[in-house]
Amino acid sequence: MLFGLPEYAVYLGSIPVGLYLPLVYSKDLGLELADVGLILMLARISDVVTDPLIGFLSDRTKTRFGRRKPWLAGGAGLMMVSAYQLFNPVPPIDNWYLLSWSVLLWLGWTMINIPYYAWGAELSDDYNERTRITGWRQAFGFLGNVSVLAVPVIAGQITGYGSLPREGLTIIGSMALVALPALIAITLWRIPEREAYPQPKTPLLKNARVMLKNGSFMLLFIGFMLMSLGTGWGGATFMLYATYAIEAEAYTQAILLGFYGANIIALPFWVAVAERIGKKTTWVVGGILFVIVTPCFLLLGPGDLWGFFIVLAFYGIAGGNFGALSMSMKADVIEVAARRSGENIAGAYIAVWSLGQKMVAALALGLALPFLQYLGFDPNVQSDAEQQRILSLVYVLPPWLFYAVAVYFIWRYPITASRLARIRAAFDRRDARRAGTARQVAASS
Repeated sequence: MLFGLPEYAVYLGSIPVGLYLPLVYSKDLGLELADVGLILMLARISDVVTDPLIGFLSDRTKTRFGRRKPWLAGGAGLMMVSAYQLFNPVPPIDNWYLLSWSVLLWLGWTMINIPYYAWGAELSDDYNERTRITGWRQAFGFLGNVSVLAVPVIAGQITGYGSLPREGLTIIGSMALVALPALIAITLWRIPEREAYPQPKTPLLKNARVMLKNGSFMLLFIGFMLMSLGTGWGGATFMLYATYAIEAEAYTQAILLGFYGANIIALPFWVAVAERIGKKTTWVVGGILFVIVTPCFLLLGPGDLWGFFIVLAFYGIAGGNFGALSMSMKADVIEVAARRSGENIAGAYIAVWSLGQKMVAALALGLALPFLQYLGFDPNVQSDAEQQRILSLVYVLPPWLFYAVAVYFIWRYPITASRLARIRAAFDRRDARRAGTARQVAASS
């Protein structure tokens, strides 16, 4: 359970970027909506260099503290300062301010998450225990989401400060400043790294080629990226949709609590189901539920607060599984690759995964917001029926398509519990033959 604590802190420092920054920086601070979207996209694209590099270096780091832990410590410091600056902007603010602090925030995120997720993939060899580890981590992430929404609401009720998005950003920035160093320190102190692995010798570019040829990894990667593109698109447009299409600006934080509450409640259910029917099948069921629920948003209109709450709760149930299950399935892929090659390059796999995740998040922001502006939507103009219809269609249709295609790729993923057991047995026989041959050579010499 303690291993999941950093996820809570990282969510505090990253979720508000997509959830609140587009609205706050365009409506309250006067930047162009299209500029905000493009800037946030460029900040994520900067990780094209940093993600593979940090994954490569993390696999090769050798210190008395371990190869993953020093990266988490350094990333925590950088991320907490950047999050505070982004979430506590003091006017006048320009595009360069948003871009520079966003780039630094995601650099800190990369320094934490890539070694952290690689470390998680190495903690256990048990097929189902991996799901429980990632499940706890995901649960703390969901709690981070809830805190991003609930704490400003509670503060607003008690003190009168926090209910507006910009006030909420200030509060969350202060929380991130405390949570990032404190919770990561606890995990670094209490959770040991596994025994040292042989230092990988494969060059960086060859690592990339190996991963591209790994069919199981690519199916998992494409399925997850499509799912993430759907949720990222919805996240980028959620506050605009809720504010202007549903006219629920004063209630969005409370309504989102229902979404994340459903996430948290559904997570142990999905973990239990996965242990019974398998990770892949469980993830496909959640994906199909996404496909069914997403079009229901088109049935809503201005003032449909309870309908919005109910549909969003079912949306949260559907989304409760894919984060934990995909990470557990990725650990299975990394194990098979390590057994096949004799090198553990978990950091490289996590880096490619993280880079893809950031790229789809960047695409979601960089395409959705300029697309809305191109269609004529303007957050500074009183919304009418046509603008509400545009918002609803842009909020619903692209994610629905992404989820539907993702289900196809996930269903084709081949590694089940029984197949993993057969693969392990085959590698065990191979290793036994090699050990026997080595003993014979040693004896004859």
